[in-house]
Formats: sequence, structure tokens, C-alpha cells
Amino acid sequence: MALNTSDKNTLEEIVKLDGQCLDSKRCQRCPFRAACLPEFLNPVPPSQPQRLKMALDVLAHHYLIDDESGADEHTWDKK
Repeated sequence: MALNTSDKNTLEEIVKLDGQCLDSKRCQRCPFRAACLPEFLNPVPPSQPQRLKMALDVLAHHYLIDDESGADEHTWDKK
């Protein structure tokens, strides 16, 4: 789940905003756009706490595990 700089910065923005991250410019570069954007077609996108938790989970994994493992692949699950 190695993160590139853009993804890491975007996830850190989501955390700083406490999950209040729905902004078209940020969404265009967000690594969760595949999980979130299809939801926009429905009236209920992931909630603010869900978006915050997704960002925190990925960043925690990145800082605690990937920095040492050198993993190259990353995927996000809508769960």
C-alpha cells in the first residue's frame, strides 16, 4: 500500500478536514475516488466519519508498515 506523494498529501488533507473533504478539485486527485465517486450518483456518499476512517486507515498502514516494507501495490476496499 505504498503511497505516492500526491495520495499521501490528499489523505492528510482529509484527516485535517476531519473527513469534510467533498470538494471537486480534491476528489479529482483522491485515491478513494473509485470508492466514493460512484456513490455520488446515489444520494448517499460515504459519510464524513467513513471518509476520515478510510484516510486514517491507509495513512496508518503507510506510516507503520509500508515505510519499512517497500510495498508497491495498493488497493482500497469500500468496507
